[in-house]
Amino acid sequence: MNWKFWEKREAEPAQPSNLPKPQELPDPVGRFLVVNLKLDPDVIWNYRAVVLREEGKSKRLFRVFDPAQAKAMNIRVRDYYSLDQAPELILYHGVYNKSSGKAEFRLPEGTPEAA
Repeated sequence: MNWKFWEKREAEPAQPSNLPKPQELPDPVGRFLVVNLKLDPDVIWNYRAVVLREEGKSKRLFRVFDPAQAKAMNIRVRDYYSLDQAPELILYHGVYNKSSGKAEFRLPEGTPEAA
């Protein structure tokens, strides 16, 4: 038994804890997926996004994933870098500008591109 409960042990590698947690899709991202790619809005709005803010800019890097698929694979997505361990969970990724509301996607292979 470990009776030294006051001593902390390092269970996981330290990562920046100030990164945002998974959240609903940002509006520009969800709008692009529904309008341009003609994807089902009922499915799209169940997806989640992890966002990474670029320093000093209004641009945000994002990754879209399906939380149900992550749960089925027993993977806990905590922040943007958590998906580095399971890149197969990333459905879409890219950059969006928070102030202008424009999204630029880097679509995965096999996905139909927007017209």
